[in-house]
Amino acid sequence: MALINDAFKEVRKLMQPPQWASWQTLIFLSIFSALVAALTTSPQPQIAQRIISSFGWLFLVLGVWWFIYEPTVKKKLTFFNLFLGPWLVGALVCVWFFGTIEGRTVPTQAAFISWPPISSIIWACPKFVKSDPKTKSPIYTNPKKDHRQDIILVLLSNLVLSCWFQFYFQINTWMAQYPSLRADDLSRSAFVWRPAQFDKAAALSRGADMLNIAAQEVRSQLEGKPWSEVERWLEQLDQNRPALQQQVRSQLPRVAEADLWNLETQVTSAAYDLQLRAIWTGPTSRSGGYELSRTCRISQSRRQGPPTQFNFNNNAPAATAPTTPRLVGTVQCGTITQPQQIKQARS
Repeated sequence: MALINDAFKEVRKLMQPPQWASWQTLIFLSIFSALVAALTTSPQPQIAQRIISSFGWLFLVLGVWWFIYEPTVKKKLTFFNLFLGPWLVGALVCVWFFGTIEGRTVPTQAAFISWPPISSIIWACPKFVKSDPKTKSPIYTNPKKDHRQDIILVLLSNLVLSCWFQFYFQINTWMAQYPSLRADDLSRSAFVWRPAQFDKAAALSRGADMLNIAAQEVRSQLEGKPWSEVERWLEQLDQNRPALQQQVRSQLPRVAEADLWNLETQVTSAAYDLQLRAIWTGPTSRSGGYELSRTCRISQSRRQGPPTQFNFNNNAPAATAPTTPRLVGTVQCGTITQPQQIKQARS
């Protein structure tokens, strides 16, 4: 019990304002603003709460800024001659600007990107202000030469850190919008981290979906059709490819990388082996890119057509005559091959 009482007294001593102009007063004002914002029931409570909470954040930022410059606190927040207090204040400022003002509960990417330069500006502000020994009021001062060098170095280093944050978020955005990028060889990259559990086939699912839909379209157009029509379609493959690709694209989900997959077709043998190729035209570490392929064997078979019916008398049952088998096309598609590097340039 004695330890609890002593701890309570220490907290009370710390939080009790020694005078009205102190960081404790600002902290109490921020707490009071938060309570008033929570109890606000005006006709437009969101606008009123946002205004009141903004004043609360302003009091909190100024109070913490004042608090970190207390001699004991500043000493504890200094590591290797670098005072880390301004970066704590900068974090509060970013949460305020990009959280409360924008009406978000979680800071956006802009908050992380803006945090280093805002913190460096907060760190540099005391370099331009000093206290008048007579009036005890703040006055503007021109930093010394070594201080100016420190300001430039800290500002530039924080801008570099901000660029790294931006690059990190940009890479994540690319990986989310273009999942096929993850199928590339990123083992030598210093910027992209590959999770241990990684399914390469899942990353190339967009190309695999294109080949599956293309195989279904080819089967629907050629399966069971007269062999003469099948041969005509294959002979006019170059003219039929754009329509086939359009049909495939219309059935694919609309994602950012959909237009970076191209479908190419080619008859590879006299036995009508139709090769379907899904070619990745997006960014890749390989000079020629890579492709997925699937081969469909198109052959002819004999099928018995429906019998011909003859009805000479309406009162008599119809007579049937057998028909000769006819040649029709059949389509058998194999499995999708593993990603392969394109060896020659595409026309």
